[in-house]
Amino acid sequence: MQTLTAWKYRARAVAGSEVKEGVLQGISAADVRRQLVRMKLIPEFVKPAPPPTVRARHRAKIGAVTLFARQFATLVEAGIPLIQALEVSEELADDKGLKKSLAQISIDVQSGMSLAEAMRLHPRVFPSIFVNMVQAGEQGGVLDTILERLAIYLEKNQALIEKMRSAMIYPVIILMVALLSAGIMLTFVVPTFEEMFASGGLALPYPTQLLINLSDFMQAHWLKIVIGGGAGFFGARRFYETESGRDIGDAMMLRIPILGDLVRKTAVARFTQSMASLLTSGVNLIDALIAAASTAGNTKIEKAILTARRPIEAGQGVAGPLEDTGMMPSLVPKMVRVGEQTGNLDEMFEKVAIFFEGEVETSADRLMKALEPMLICVVGVILGGMVVALYLPIFSALSTLG
Repeated sequence: MQTLTAWKYRARAVAGSEVKEGVLQGISAADVRRQLVRMKLIPEFVKPAPPPTVRARHRAKIGAVTLFARQFATLVEAGIPLIQALEVSEELADDKGLKKSLAQISIDVQSGMSLAEAMRLHPRVFPSIFVNMVQAGEQGGVLDTILERLAIYLEKNQALIEKMRSAMIYPVIILMVALLSAGIMLTFVVPTFEEMFASGGLALPYPTQLLINLSDFMQAHWLKIVIGGGAGFFGARRFYETESGRDIGDAMMLRIPILGDLVRKTAVARFTQSMASLLTSGVNLIDALIAAASTAGNTKIEKAILTARRPIEAGQGVAGPLEDTGMMPSLVPKMVRVGEQTGNLDEMFEKVAIFFEGEVETSADRLMKALEPMLICVVGVILGGMVVALYLPIFSALSTLG
């Protein structure tokens, strides 16, 4: 997959002698020149941008960035100068990462950088779609309108993420409680029964002996188990943060029954929602596709979407290449094709996004209803099986006495 790099440019407006300088993201100098032509600018030079000075490496919570977008949009719409609006937003920000980034952005903007260029130096705080929409607003002179749309987009996106998290948190909590309960029984309850069985000279059935052996192992090696479990968790997390680990993990996620369907619909909702916001804001189609693909939240779907870039650039339209990725539900290319034919592509992406937002909610409810009986069975098997194994020798002794 080709990566985007920063390119410094100088260009003149087609109508007039206005000269503009700045930085654009592209895969090559030719790609940046094409972007400038689409922006109705005549390139004078395009060259690799020097590496930016190191900016803060901290992150910001998505909720804090969403709140900032809403507040900043209100301030700009009220006619407050950009620098002052940034300073006020910095004072209002509770997130430390966001506060530090806004302080540096304010300095960069005062030194002559555009707002988009300054934000691009903080990729852990402001995602590419945020920067691209701000850049489109600055170039079109409608920054206040774009910021308002951006705030709405981020709020919808956060709602989708919250639905996804809610669907994932419930089963994790239930399984954690079940494992904790099993650990307490193995550590404190089983040894008591073991002493009773030993003093009574009861013959132990295989399930009971297996449970006692497991209890003895846990008591003898509990520190190793805790350290090994923690190391395994953090190791798996670090591996998932690598490119190959993310590819493997995201591909496996899509194959899980019911959950995979929820992940796919969430990714489609976020992608189409991003496309609608970017196209409405005036971002050109290819740049919108690249930025929107990164918001899908699943690398397998993201890479599949990016494969549609070449055919779209070659003039094959949008619907066909998206359908060829094999990742889009059939409804998406059909509605996009209608949008292309009517010239309302942004509105059609918006309608698709609204439809799949509803589908995400339905799929999340379906997942919860399917998981509830499954989790009850799992917890019942774990804890119920342990209780039965402990009482088997007692039942056997009672039957013998009878």
